[in-house]
Amino acid sequence: MASRPVPSPSELPEPPDLSELDVVAEDLDVVDEGMGDDLPPGMPPGAPPDDPEGAELTLGEHLNEIRQRLTVAVLTMVLTTVLALVFASTILDFLLEPGREALPEFRPIYTELLGFIGAYIKISLMLGLAGAMPVIVYQIYAFIHPGLTRAEQKWIMPIVGMATIAFACGGAFAFFIGWPPALSFLLNFGQDIADPQVRINNYIDMLTRFVIWTGIVFELPLFLMGLGAIGLVTSKKLLGMWRWAIIGSFLLAALITPSIDPVTQTFVAVPTLGLYVLGVVLVRLVENRTVIPVIESDLDDEDDEPEGQPA
Repeated sequence: MASRPVPSPSELPEPPDLSELDVVAEDLDVVDEGMGDDLPPGMPPGAPPDDPEGAELTLGEHLNEIRQRLTVAVLTMVLTTVLALVFASTILDFLLEPGREALPEFRPIYTELLGFIGAYIKISLMLGLAGAMPVIVYQIYAFIHPGLTRAEQKWIMPIVGMATIAFACGGAFAFFIGWPPALSFLLNFGQDIADPQVRINNYIDMLTRFVIWTGIVFELPLFLMGLGAIGLVTSKKLLGMWRWAIIGSFLLAALITPSIDPVTQTFVAVPTLGLYVLGVVLVRLVENRTVIPVIESDLDDEDDEPEGQPA
């Protein structure tokens, strides 16, 4: 058998230059270390900072966060309630002013030893809750924020702000517009037969219920807008229900107004019907439109993924 000729050293191929590979390896190490520097605790190196799976908390950490946020919310409410107690007398005097306008000699009474103190504390607690509500809403939002999508994070705060403004407008409408005629009717009806002796607890309870329920009714446009955004109702369908809207407005006014006279109920029913019309306009603005474009873009990205690749 003939042996193969041995090549001379000059004919041998030159070995590859590994210096470039070493430089690339050093660059990869630097990038890998840089990605792990700013990661939150518990997130493995190399995971993207906005990866929700890499930032998952344990049950104990969730409970600890809930405890901390509840503590902040409760302490804030205690502080605002204490501040409200200082001004409770002035606020009570302000709330009784519509009664004095309806009946000059109006002066509420209390028939239990704790009657006046109960009304005093009730007003303070309600004002304390109202004053602490921004902090409470923020604590709730901060807790659920990591679990929200980008679109939900974009829309939740404007919705909360609009809902707060709508509730405040409803409460102001109830106290300054709806409450005086209702109270005038109740205090003057049958005055030639019996003198009104109104307990202060009863006065405060009726007033607060009327204000709260009217504030909730003023959320109707946003509620309809939400239904329209997710496609459950359309403006055409709502316009076709205008007869039911009129009947419902007067039925709702009869339920929430403290007075049974038609004048007071009309004061509430007509604005409620106007809120329904505003809701129809808002539904018209959001229907058949891209209300949350981020979600649709995310879905498009998922559709463009090659087959066989996990989402």
